[in-house]
Amino acid sequence: MPAKVVGEEKVKKSPSFVKPWLGLKYLFKKPVTIKIPEEKIEPAPKYRGFHTLDWKKCVGCNFCGQICPARAIEMTWIEVDGKMEKRPHPKIDYGRCTFCQFCVDVCPTGALGFIESYILTTTGDEEELQLYDWVPIHPDKFKEIQDQYRDWRFPVEKIEVNEETREVTYYLRNGETFKFKIVGYGIRPPKPPTKPAPKKEEKKDSKQ
Repeated sequence: MPAKVVGEEKVKKSPSFVKPWLGLKYLFKKPVTIKIPEEKIEPAPKYRGFHTLDWKKCVGCNFCGQICPARAIEMTWIEVDGKMEKRPHPKIDYGRCTFCQFCVDVCPTGALGFIESYILTTTGDEEELQLYDWVPIHPDKFKEIQDQYRDWRFPVEKIEVNEETREVTYYLRNGETFKFKIVGYGIRPPKPPTKPAPKKEEKKDSKQ
């Protein structure tokens, strides 16, 4: 038996010749939508775009991860030029982030912030989906790229992740590259890999 909508019997289903043609009046009006990336909208001041992070200010307290209602933030231990950072840094999953700004408001040192750039599109390929997994870079570098292009797009064109070595490479839009290595997750520093215990040599009985 088909489902019945409440109040369906009150809706008049009288045929109309005019109603199907009412949409024609919008052909000569300016469209509400825009064509990206050919057209762009200037964002308002303090618009909630992509995250930035001052690594020197970040103390790794995880307040941002705890308050995030979408569970989009994960603390990540990073190694740059062979040296591990003293504190873990937040990693943002833009597939879950709702841009509510709770993380920025709760940050005790002001290390985490937003920038006005807001356009991030992919073709859906597995490599391009890495763009949604983002360890924020310094706001000055973000601002430099934004002022250079003025199209409000994500500052990284490609992210490469080596699953074996856990090395990550950001290919910035201005041709620069930024490399680091993920060495662990969580608040506490990752434990160094344990070396296997040396095998005890079996004593051979000497026969006389």
